[in-house]
Amino acid sequence: MGRIVGVARSLQIGWIDVLIAVGLSALAIAEGSGIDSGDFSPAVLLCTAPLVVRRRWPIPVLLAALFGFSIAGNASNLASLAGGLIAAVSVGLDERHPVLGTIAVAAVATGIALEFGRGAYTQLPIPGFLAPFLLIGAAFLAGRVIADRQQQLKQQRDRANELERLHDVAVKAAAEAERRHIARELHDVIAHSVGVMVVQAGAARHILTQKPDAARESLLAVEASGHEAMAELRRLLGVLNENGEAAPMSPQSGVGALESLVSRIREAGLPVELRLEGERRPLPPGVDVAAYRIVQEALTIALKYAGGAPTQAVIRYSGEAIDIEVVDEGEVRTAGEGIGRGLTGMRERVALFGGTLDTGRREGGGYAVRAHLPIETKK
Repeated sequence: MGRIVGVARSLQIGWIDVLIAVGLSALAIAEGSGIDSGDFSPAVLLCTAPLVVRRRWPIPVLLAALFGFSIAGNASNLASLAGGLIAAVSVGLDERHPVLGTIAVAAVATGIALEFGRGAYTQLPIPGFLAPFLLIGAAFLAGRVIADRQQQLKQQRDRANELERLHDVAVKAAAEAERRHIARELHDVIAHSVGVMVVQAGAARHILTQKPDAARESLLAVEASGHEAMAELRRLLGVLNENGEAAPMSPQSGVGALESLVSRIREAGLPVELRLEGERRPLPPGVDVAAYRIVQEALTIALKYAGGAPTQAVIRYSGEAIDIEVVDEGEVRTAGEGIGRGLTGMRERVALFGGTLDTGRREGGGYAVRAHLPIETKK
């Protein structure tokens, strides 16, 4: 049984092909002779039995039908005629050899027409010579139409599958981008706030017994930083709610909030000078937030690793870009794990707007972070 199934698959034989071949063959035998013949001709089975392999070899099957008609002559019956037409349709359905198939159909129609021309009988209300061309040609064209329609449907399915694949890729890319965005925002908020809190808590611990009032101010700064971090976390995590509703969000900080940021950094123990150069003008929201986050991350790194050295944060406005420079005079710079994550976040932000980022030790000592963010201008 397994071998039979294997052979059927290799010959592209389907159940419908077996039913057609066996059914028409049985009908041809049951019909017996044609109208003008007294004897049954087994040659009519050449028009029906080969249909079982019509998908694998459509042109040979059609040629076999031609031989069957030629040998049977007037003994051809309706079952054999149906077999010949199905063979012509099968040639039309075959897309492997369209030109050869057309030639074969024309040759078969011509051969049968010559047979009619020698006196073969037809009951069709048309000249006998034209009947084969009309019948076989129509069957062949029907097969071509069906094949074209099937090809169109296949192309439509392929396009739909490709669009679905591209949609899935776009959804995954958007989800990954959003994940990186949220992770970056969380890192910026937590790294900055926790960094300030650690420094302030350490300062409070050192002066707790000697300067309780100053220690109290440091602890208040720790509390304020904690509240700010919690507010930012609630805002960011609000987009992950289960019901999909938009969480209420407050506007994100931009360049206008740098004074407040620098004040908190100063309170944490890092002497920072903020300078704004050039003609100030409104920035696109994305650039505005990116500039704030870059300064925030650079100052957080300086707070952790510059050892309390003087630091400058400079924002320069130009016609088509905004330049950010954060430099410190610290002598010790530890390439800690936090720096790596912070620099990665800054590079992602800068790359998002087609800008550049330059970081590293300064020749005279200290560390520098320089970013260039282009500003899109409307023409």
